[in-house]
Amino acid sequence: MSNLDREVIKAIQEAVREAGQPDKVAKRIEAWLNAMSTSELSATDEQGYLENVRAAITVNVTGGSDED
Repeated sequence: MSNLDREVIKAIQEAVREAGQPDKVAKRIEAWLNAMSTSELSATDEQGYLENVRAAITVNVTGGSDED
């Protein structure tokens, strides 16, 4: 169960959807925020959550960057 306000969760889900990211990104961000709201996370814990979110993010690389 989440300790986060329902509106916060909806905003995270909407932002992730608008960014074209998979739902698991929102779930991982929610888990991270939930953990921060219920305990004092160590730097190692924070790094773990960050890496978990980063692993879920998809990046589509197309073409070059020659847009002069």
